[in-house]
Amino acid sequence: MAYINGDSREQGMLLPDAVEDYIEEDNPTRVILAFVGVLDFEELGFGRARPSEIGRPGYDPRMMMAMYLWGYVNGIRSSRKLERECKRNLELIWLTEGLKPDFKTIADFRKANGEAIQKTLAEFQMWCRRTGLFGGQLVAVDGTKIKAVNSKQLNYNHKKLDALMKSEQTRIASYLREMDKLDKEEQTRPERMRVSKESLRKKIEKLKKYNERHKSLKKQLAESSENEISLTDRDSRRMRTSSGLEVCYNLQTVVDAKHKLIVVHEVSNASGDQGKLYDMAARAKEELAAEELSVVADAAYFSQSDLKRCEEENITTYIPVPSFGNPKEGTRFSRDVFQYDQQRDIYICPQGQELKLTSTTQRNNKQINYYETSACHGCPIRKQCTTSKNGRRIKRWVDEAVTDRLKQRLRDEPEMIPKRKTIVEHPYGTIKRAMNQGYFLLKGLRKVAIEANLTVLAYNMKRAISILGVVAMTDSLELK
Repeated sequence: MAYINGDSREQGMLLPDAVEDYIEEDNPTRVILAFVGVLDFEELGFGRARPSEIGRPGYDPRMMMAMYLWGYVNGIRSSRKLERECKRNLELIWLTEGLKPDFKTIADFRKANGEAIQKTLAEFQMWCRRTGLFGGQLVAVDGTKIKAVNSKQLNYNHKKLDALMKSEQTRIASYLREMDKLDKEEQTRPERMRVSKESLRKKIEKLKKYNERHKSLKKQLAESSENEISLTDRDSRRMRTSSGLEVCYNLQTVVDAKHKLIVVHEVSNASGDQGKLYDMAARAKEELAAEELSVVADAAYFSQSDLKRCEEENITTYIPVPSFGNPKEGTRFSRDVFQYDQQRDIYICPQGQELKLTSTTQRNNKQINYYETSACHGCPIRKQCTTSKNGRRIKRWVDEAVTDRLKQRLRDEPEMIPKRKTIVEHPYGTIKRAMNQGYFLLKGLRKVAIEANLTVLAYNMKRAISILGVVAMTDSLELK
């Protein structure tokens, strides 16, 4: 029995198929074309949004933007790869109407239209809000490290440079001692010694060049206000990831709980998350046009100042509270076992003694109160409570009631903290795995931010297509 046979590759066709016939009605590429078609590219600020009457014609920015969106949705971000796909991928041939821009033209479009791309993302976010894809009640905040175009070997800090220079100087000294030894033995085996000395001389020269280079980097680092320097991508920084230390950027996102859509995002080269809670939550509240908002985050975001500011803006926080004043080894009582009487402004210890306010200080723009008692000197369990000669001392932020209310919320709603992972990890998994975007292609914070905007736009579009379906989403966009 024969196989099913296709047409011969050499067979000519009198009436070739239309490319339209290859793109099904439920193909996500149709959503991309529909979205780009309803945008006002001149208002968004794209270059060449209106064709020039003089000069050589350029490519329509609508087509270029559609190409990039298709590429990011399908995990193809390189301008060279997009150029190649324009010649062989039926979806892209349909989308570009057979145009084949070269890789430099493709790359220059992304580089020159960063602000317009950011506004395009804002337009899609507005559409998501109007369509009801954002719940606008609960969001999760988190950050993830995305690798930069800079290897660990080309990232230096003071400690690494000192170690490299010390190693180079040690090796130079060792090679010089070997040369001295060869000089003494040269009379007996002159030919072999001459070859060996030449080899050592080359090694020493190479090490001296490295040493001078590292001295220059050390000087640059000392003159700057930075703690490290990256040679390939100057804005990138070394950060701790699940696989160890890598040179990265920190992508912060706020994800809406309803459909796991990214509400707002930010790229920075700061490795930590502390101090970002209020800024990200406030931006999300404004983006969602919500009067109230609940936000859940991990302990890395805990900041008493941020908690207070969130509470003032009707943002309810759910964050694990770190234990303050943990007992030292061999002691029993942490600060948590001391009861605070808000009306009397005193603490009561496990033995029933009162710790009264004795002094205040300003630290990091916060007023800190200190509570002490003289009863510690005669306490039978003093050694289980403190090793200080002056007795137990407790410090309390003047607005500690904000933290107390957070603790009470966590006790009343223990299910909130586990929700964080189910909300915020979904986009990261999709972006890094399904969309192959666990690393940046461009260099510098400004260009990396453009990439992040395209990534978030592509993720949200991909997610919206999954929720609504191609036909319904296309119809909704055309009615915009």
